[in-house]
Amino acid sequence: MSNNSAEKSDRITAIDTHIHPIRGIATGKSLIKEMDKSGVTSAILLALDLDPEVLSMNNKLREEIIDDFYAYSYFINPDQLLDGMKNILIAGQTSNELVAQICSKFPDRFLGFGSVNPSKTKQYVKRTLQEIDSLRLRGIKLIPTLQFFYPNKNKNLKLIFKFAQKRDWTILIHCGRDPGPFEIPTLRHVKASHPKYWFKHVEKTKTRVIFAHLGGYGEVGQGENDWLDTVLELASKNPNVYLDTSSVTYAFNDTNIVSKLRKLGFDRIIFGSDTPVVHGTSMEHSKNVILNTSLLTNKEKSMILRANAERIFPEFSSEK
Repeated sequence: MSNNSAEKSDRITAIDTHIHPIRGIATGKSLIKEMDKSGVTSAILLALDLDPEVLSMNNKLREEIIDDFYAYSYFINPDQLLDGMKNILIAGQTSNELVAQICSKFPDRFLGFGSVNPSKTKQYVKRTLQEIDSLRLRGIKLIPTLQFFYPNKNKNLKLIFKFAQKRDWTILIHCGRDPGPFEIPTLRHVKASHPKYWFKHVEKTKTRVIFAHLGGYGEVGQGENDWLDTVLELASKNPNVYLDTSSVTYAFNDTNIVSKLRKLGFDRIIFGSDTPVVHGTSMEHSKNVILNTSLLTNKEKSMILRANAERIFPEFSSEK
């Protein structure tokens, strides 16, 4: 890249479509400080509807998880891993009210997505969707790993997608692993987060759907990757599907992956950092990986970092 090209790319600001206001770790003010440091003008805040008590209350789920641990290795302490899971659920639990409060305080910087746990009762899901609507949030975050649901079996997803379509909401879906014990690939709910289980839901809706982590956190870039290939097939068949870069910006230094993404079209890729969830990285680092890669043109970088999000979410447009 020439010096002139580098200077042009350095002037590109970004919109981060995937950040978490986690209590005790990231407040609205601290996130804005990180955004200002990183050249990020706006961001989507994500709620997480998690149940820290489910591992002790649901014996069937608990036994399934222990079996999955032992399928990975007999030389483990399942109680210790289950405690680790519970701690992650406690730390990650982020209410719809909190997200709405931060967005209300900083309306020029944040757009909020609520979250509803599909593994709960139908009545609970209906009530939570109404809550998200009343709080004027603009989307829904779903995460099979931490909400312990199977996309190909869960009956509440039809209700969620139908509600989202009526409200013109966006649904953001986690794919792949999660930190700590959720990195273990034999866990059934990690396997269930594979994008292949979402075809029937996506094909029956006009709702905009974003698949996080290019279709597979912890999976993208791992040799022959059917997670990435599957989400690209899903996106190529459904124009309402987008992919975000959260946690996997390293993929933009991989010639093979960039080539595959280019065939889909970079108008379908949006920037996300997953701040502050992923250890060892940051919003600034994630943005700089995309800015500094030699595998993208400046136009492609601009599309990923800003232009696509402005098109998808008019609230972020610099011309509003």
